[in-house]
Amino acid sequence: MKKSSTGVFDSIFGDSLDYLEIPKWVKESISRKIWRDKKLTLVSAVCPDYERQNGHFTYRSMGCGLPFTASRHLLIVQAIAKSLAAHDIQFEYHVTLADTEFDLPLVVKHFAQDNVELFFSRCEQSVIAIADEAYRLDIPLHSCARFTTAFSNWCTLYEQGLEIMRREVEQDRSTRSDLEAKAMTRMPLYQAMAGYSVNNANYCREMVIRQWAQYMAWGYCAEETFGNSVVMMNHTTPNLSKVNHPLFRKGRERIPILQLPITTMPE
Repeated sequence: MKKSSTGVFDSIFGDSLDYLEIPKWVKESISRKIWRDKKLTLVSAVCPDYERQNGHFTYRSMGCGLPFTASRHLLIVQAIAKSLAAHDIQFEYHVTLADTEFDLPLVVKHFAQDNVELFFSRCEQSVIAIADEAYRLDIPLHSCARFTTAFSNWCTLYEQGLEIMRREVEQDRSTRSDLEAKAMTRMPLYQAMAGYSVNNANYCREMVIRQWAQYMAWGYCAEETFGNSVVMMNHTTPNLSKVNHPLFRKGRERIPILQLPITTMPE
């Protein structure tokens, strides 16, 4: 392998990931991590088993099987694992499943009949389904867990993220403008997840802030849990930049993110 800004990444993965839009800085960061550690630690963040029909999420129900986003991650990882093995690079793969909506009464009512334990149970069964599929695909899965069990300090970091984002919204005009834009464009998603029981701009603003805080907490927790070689894989979402929020990063190197061209917006 030659050492250059993106040389390690390109020499390992070649054309196999060309269909992904991977920024140069992400390739450079992954290259540095692999060159330094002779290892890649990849961590997926995936959604629960929300209903899909005709190629789109409907959010009419939530199952307990293999989530669509997880299935797509695993197919990518199957190829990545083979490429890394061919170059004698150690590979460590983890999956984290977002069970973070457990504290949203409207969402829990819609998906789990007002029963938080049922919501958690369905997420946990999906964790098992992901692990079973990884085994079937011969993927070296080191761990698979819900956010709230994978990260012991999840709730604390999430609350800190909420506090920071609320303060930013209050003090920074640019953040307020971004909040308004995202609340408007993502309203169909938040309405669908609540079973169309809301048509309230304030609810959508709150959902945006909560999702920002979730991505902030994920970035911090993942690095603390899996080490500073971590690379994230996620579906494309405007919230991803919060993984590398500067107040949470505290001068640390940004976490590179492989974005899969999957939209979770409803039809």
